[in-house]
Parts: sequence; C-alpha cells; structure tokens
Amino acid sequence: MKLKSINGKVPYIMAAGKDFVRGEMPLEAAKQLCTSGAKTTSDLFPDYPICVDEKFYFAAISTKRKSNKDSAPCED
Repeated sequence: MKLKSINGKVPYIMAAGKDFVRGEMPLEAAKQLCTSGAKTTSDLFPDYPICVDEKFYFAAISTKRKSNKDSAPCED
C-alpha cells in the first residue's frame, strides 16, 4: 500500500477520545508518522487502511506486488 496524496496532502482520520476527526496533512508529515510509529492494516475505515499507533488512519492506494511477500504499510 502507498499513501494517497492529493496535491501534496494525505487524507487521514485521527482518534480523538471517543470520537474521530478527519483532516489532511502534508505528505512528508504522514511519512514521518509512518516511519516512527507502529504500523498495522485496519478495516475500521474502508478507505483508510493504514493505521499508525492505533490513532491515525491514512488513505492509501493499492500497489501491485511483484512477489507474494507482504509489504509494509506506507511503502513508497
């Protein structure tokens, strides 16, 4: 999976207590969070499959794999 960037911004959903907040952040900030946080895949929000630290859910696009190996979320 690859982060979905629209005009240099990545859509995200963030857990805020019992609620969720939707927004956009710069691509570089999203990559930094992906690099430093614990990444998993999530089915909680269908269009936001990349989960970081169980707090941020990032929009992603599928990338075709050339092998059967699992790739890490946020991969370029």
